[in-house]
Amino acid sequence: MFRIRYLSLLFLFTGPVFGDILEERNASGSNIFVPTAFPLNPAANNNGLTLVQVQQTKRDDKINFTANAGSNNSAAVEEKIARKDLMLGGQYPLGGASFALQYSEHRREVSVDNANTDDQNHELFVNRDYRTSFGVDFTPELRGAFTFHYTAVQSDLTGNFSITDQDRTSYRGNMSGYGLGLHYQFPTVGLGVFSHPPMRGKATVEGEQKIISEPGLYGLQFDFAATPFVHVSFNVTKWSYKHDERDDPATSPSDQRNILLRGLDINQYLRKTMAYGVATEVALTPMIFVKGQYLSQNGVFLFDPDHLPGDDKELESKVRTSQLRLGAAIRNKDFVAELGFLLNKAKESSIKAQTEFGNVGDYKAGATGINLMIGAAF
Repeated sequence: MFRIRYLSLLFLFTGPVFGDILEERNASGSNIFVPTAFPLNPAANNNGLTLVQVQQTKRDDKINFTANAGSNNSAAVEEKIARKDLMLGGQYPLGGASFALQYSEHRREVSVDNANTDDQNHELFVNRDYRTSFGVDFTPELRGAFTFHYTAVQSDLTGNFSITDQDRTSYRGNMSGYGLGLHYQFPTVGLGVFSHPPMRGKATVEGEQKIISEPGLYGLQFDFAATPFVHVSFNVTKWSYKHDERDDPATSPSDQRNILLRGLDINQYLRKTMAYGVATEVALTPMIFVKGQYLSQNGVFLFDPDHLPGDDKELESKVRTSQLRLGAAIRNKDFVAELGFLLNKAKESSIKAQTEFGNVGDYKAGATGINLMIGAAF
């Protein structure tokens, strides 16, 4: 029989449609037996751990809908979004405290086919995320952590189904913010809370400065050791938003045509509101672990630049997304490795979108993904 060395609460998930910030994108399910260097709750890891990890994630989304639904100009649209993440992270103990660093490069390539246009649209978005965290043990049972966020963004987009390559828009920007976390460990139960307020920053678009932001998220995490070999985790997460001037009306640099600065990936206009999840992690042997996770998320499509979710429900179209994630991990002495798979689905009959998309009908979205992590934990 083996001893469970890690009882810290850690229930993470990959965002059902897309992850707004590094902590959300890099989440990889429950990490009780095999710890992660990329926790959603900054206080999730034991401060006595030394961690060094590399993680690669690949995800493919396919979205189908009808643009300008119900009009004479309606068109079938198919979007394919390829996402790739490369993450490096580590934690070093300081005797009752710890220091951690993380880096991630996230690439999102969008390809759009509109039945009413001859050419396919291609867009590229790159986020480079930097994190530094400091954790401290307040008591043997209670620990807290602070993390500083910095994200550099780069975008090259059309923003309109009819824009040519000669009229593309490119811009760069940066944002910063912070996160806080607490974790309390009872004998067989762990309780964690975390907060990542919205990040804020600036981007320069065709010589004009714009205030940009990424959503914040807050959460409560509960972990229960059903047996020494089985852990069950529960999670509730809520998102918050601040105004982002990329949602304001904009025009292309040459022809002055109306464009969307978030691009033609319609899921960029999905505002996640609440998520509820349950996960289990099972130790098959002292070396081999399997995990499963189900997540239900509520959100709204919102295209009005003057409103945030909840301001005016008449402008919102509700969408519920479900996600199933399965994974396996190995821990052999200090070596750790994890392989995970995800399946994601969403469906909505109509979406209010008085923009380049017009009213959207027959919206369907699905995604599959795989992630691989290797590293050391001791």
